Amino acid sequence: MTLTKDLIRRLTRTTSGIRADVKQALRPLEPHLPKLSPVPSWRRSLKVLNHYGFRPATVFDIGVGFGTPALYHAYPNAVYYLVDPTPESLSHMRQIAQRLDARILHLALGDCDGDAMIEIRSDIQGSTLFEECGPRDVLRKENVPVRRFDTVIGSFERPALCKIDVQGAELLVLKGMTERIKDIDVFILETSIIATVQHGPEIHEVVRFMKESGFVIFDVAGMKRRPVDGVTAQLDLVFVGEGSPFRSDRRWASAASS
Repeated sequence: MTLTKDLIRRLTRTTSGIRADVKQALRPLEPHLPKLSPVPSWRRSLKVLNHYGFRPATVFDIGVGFGTPALYHAYPNAVYYLVDPTPESLSHMRQIAQRLDARILHLALGDCDGDAMIEIRSDIQGSTLFEECGPRDVLRKENVPVRRFDTVIGSFERPALCKIDVQGAELLVLKGMTERIKDIDVFILETSIIATVQHGPEIHEVVRFMKESGFVIFDVAGMKRRPVDGVTAQLDLVFVGEGSPFRSDRRWASAASS
């Protein structure tokens, strides 16, 4: 027997009411219940972008280190620009380029063309152009070429995604893009709530710069707590254009899940 529309509406209201009653009853127990909300993850954030039909033709992996597997797995058919100045990362970039359509830029990106001294760590993901505020395991310091994004990057196919994880130099990279920043559709930026490098930008500075450039936060792809006290020190933020269609749906939930 087919249910009438009126009966379906009444059943939906009843189910919603039961859900609300259970939720209210559990509120006093909330501090003692396990957290069911999913933690931020690159996989989940990229899945959300995929939900909205985002398929980048070009991906910039700026600050490759050992590599960014989540990106390579999500977008195997994109053209990649792999950017990292450390000699240790060069072999990883070459390996990545064997399985992806990739261009290797063995240099650092910044807000001016020139050279700079980089501190190379035993964990090359932590190598930085800035001075660390605390103790660290340093392999050596090395002079590396620095170029502006708009100096070394020519035309590329859109849509485009740009990931920047350069241990405090994110704003320098962004400032070196100038008008080319508008050619990027999605950014994933490592940001610091508490900067652990001297003169490194903190999250409010990055968010302000991106807002002034026409981009706003869309999602949180990752987070890190610092070992010294367990406080959240870094967030990987996903930025999209302020008028992006990704932000057009303002609902909290669909009718079926509300």
